[in-house]
Amino acid sequence: MTPLLGRILGGRYELLEKTGGGGMAVVYKAKCHLLKRYVAVKILRSDLVENEEFVERFQKESQSVASLSHPNIVNLFDVGVENDTHYIVMEFVDGKTLKDYIKEKGRLSPEETVDIALQICAGLQHAHENNIVHRDIKPQNILISKEGIAKVADFGIARAVTSATITMAGSGVIGSVHYFSPEQARGGHVDKKTDIYSLGIVLYEMVTGVLPFEGDSPVSVALKHLQEKVRPPGEINPDIPKSIQYIIERAIEKDLEKRYQDISEMLHDLKLALKNPDGNYIKRFSEVEQATMVVPAIQNSTERFKTEKFKNLRHSNEKKEKKNKGWGLAAFSIIAVIAVLVSLFIILKGVYYQNFLNKNAQVPNIEGFDEETARNILKKNGLDLHIEEWVYNDIVPEGKVISQNPKEGTQVKTNTLVSVIMSNGVEMVPVPLVINKPQRSAEIELGNKGLQVKEIKYVVSEIPSGYVVEQEPPAFTDVPKGTEVRLVISKGPEDNMVKVEKYIGLTEAIAEKMLKNADLEKGVVIREYNSDVKAGIIFRQSPLPGTNVEQGRKVDLWVSLGEEPLGKNKITISLGDAKNKVQVQIIRISDNKIVYDKIHDPSKGNIEVIIEDKGVQNYSIWIDEEYITTKTLEFTNKEGGDE
Repeated sequence: MTPLLGRILGGRYELLEKTGGGGMAVVYKAKCHLLKRYVAVKILRSDLVENEEFVERFQKESQSVASLSHPNIVNLFDVGVENDTHYIVMEFVDGKTLKDYIKEKGRLSPEETVDIALQICAGLQHAHENNIVHRDIKPQNILISKEGIAKVADFGIARAVTSATITMAGSGVIGSVHYFSPEQARGGHVDKKTDIYSLGIVLYEMVTGVLPFEGDSPVSVALKHLQEKVRPPGEINPDIPKSIQYIIERAIEKDLEKRYQDISEMLHDLKLALKNPDGNYIKRFSEVEQATMVVPAIQNSTERFKTEKFKNLRHSNEKKEKKNKGWGLAAFSIIAVIAVLVSLFIILKGVYYQNFLNKNAQVPNIEGFDEETARNILKKNGLDLHIEEWVYNDIVPEGKVISQNPKEGTQVKTNTLVSVIMSNGVEMVPVPLVINKPQRSAEIELGNKGLQVKEIKYVVSEIPSGYVVEQEPPAFTDVPKGTEVRLVISKGPEDNMVKVEKYIGLTEAIAEKMLKNADLEKGVVIREYNSDVKAGIIFRQSPLPGTNVEQGRKVDLWVSLGEEPLGKNKITISLGDAKNKVQVQIIRISDNKIVYDKIHDPSKGNIEVIIEDKGVQNYSIWIDEEYITTKTLEFTNKEGGDE
């Protein structure tokens, strides 16, 4: 790849230093001269640029992920291509990868593991809500900032790489096999539960410092994901709380039905793990082995009696069997009668306990009490507590009973279960980072989190007009849902920033004067044919009207050459060795129009047909209504750009 340091992409991103790279791309730290901030620019390697299919998928995936905006996702700001250089502009994270962080510390504490996992879950939840699956979750793709903020990276590229290069040798993605889900290893359907499995492996590595599966080759590791059980993390690190071990085990279930069905489920259990590390609230699945039964083997006579020695024994046994047959039927009848009597006894016993031995009890009120107190109250009345679910509630304090069923005063039998709904207290949500984002985008993002915009203040700032300068409460602060957030919006700088006027519809001369008056410069002028715009009139510009740019910025203009004139080109057609006259047709493929239709004598040799048309057109050649070939003709009169 050609050295890129010092180059300015898109007229604004100056590449300052190389910060990383891999099999797919090289990452640079860059300075955005428009917003005056540092960004990360990822540039596709030159050998992949030649793969048109990959480039197209790369662009589509990148554009779809650019719609994501979350504090725990490395946000994409821009996507572009310049002189065959395909690049993505991302948020610059000053920190290190989670992989490096684990290597430095050996293993992470349970508290720090849950904190990082909660942030990763939050980012994945936002992506999954937008129907985007990462497919390559691993510590190398998690960045930890100096402030301790975890951010998921390589959205979009991970999907494109997985689908485009999974069968390509030396693609550089094979290292992810340590975090593959079983469905990825077998090449099956991949969905949101795939990210959950990979995240479970990441949690395993965080709390133990090791990977659950190692092997001599990627294939052997993939097979272990499919076939082998994971060694419980608690055996490696006894300090792991029970809840975290259960969360990991459920996340890496090979059976999709037993795995967490949604990232929000996992997020919920992780939050409870912070409050109650040794609780039994995590749904677990036990593997029930089928009971071993001794089944007599069925053998034919030739297998059982292969020698003459056993033939006599067989005849002797047959006589005994006939004699004992009657006794066997009698014994069977007796056993059947006993089984019926036992079953009847069990049923009658149950009816007796239910209706005669169990006493009536009145359900007491347990709403508003904590779990332990509620259990004791019910126990005194001969009843049991069953927690149906935990939900957020703005009124009932955390850990208290919200409602019960049956209600207070209901008459029931003793040992009846009273189902309750418990309160998780007020739902807390993290305040998203909206600084440097457009006002409308910030309001939408805050609204999606259940937060409200309290007041807006406008100030002069170096940040372009309409973008958020400050926010209160600060980003990443946990606040109750419904909290009001104050925003400070930029009015733009007073000195060196100007707004680009609309030059579309004007002549080049007038636009040039307006640019000069606005302290802007005329950039590249591209002259193109345009049947909808009169010659000499501007029909396109870059930057667009209304954009705030620095003084001295160049503005590119597209000037119409008017309607494109008809051009002429020639098609030579060989009629071959036909004996009789033939019908020759030329059809324009774009609109299926017949532009030539005549009878020719093959004895007169090849024919030349002159066609008048515009642009670049494809024509199909037919002789006696039989397709012969397709010809491409160019009628375009190109005009170059100028400064």
